[in-house]
Amino acid sequence: MEYSDVTGFAAGAIGEPGARTFLLQLTGPWGRHTYLLEKGQVAALAAGTEQLLREIDGSAAASAAAPDLVDELPRFRVSQLGLGYDELSELVTLTIESDADGDDDDVWYRMDVEHLMAATKQGAAAVVGGRPDCPNCGLAMDPDGHACPTANGDLRNHRP
Repeated sequence: MEYSDVTGFAAGAIGEPGARTFLLQLTGPWGRHTYLLEKGQVAALAAGTEQLLREIDGSAAASAAAPDLVDELPRFRVSQLGLGYDELSELVTLTIESDADGDDDDVWYRMDVEHLMAATKQGAAAVVGGRPDCPNCGLAMDPDGHACPTANGDLRNHRP
């Protein structure tokens, strides 16, 4: 399914570090659509946006503001994200693929570069705003520490 006229795009997390849910939300005349994804996917979207902006010389600052995330049930869990750019319309296409079998749920959103930039800036801030990384192994630490594998720790109860 394809949607255009995106009026708002938010990427980030709801909840406290260590128990956060990462979401994408897109709004337009068709309503608000919410998707569940992983922290790494939000980070990859930010990196992909930076690469796309370099390729299209999108050096302008984002004039659009990303809306706040709303805690609601997602349409589906994201397996893959894709970005494309149409030079004629100067619009970005965000492809969101479902992790469910079949292509029925895969969607495409067409938006201006400013909405993409605002959402990925918001998402990148959410990624770095989580739990601190262990200086030894790089895994996320809970407030009381963690079982570090470099110290022969047990990772069976580790939360990514």
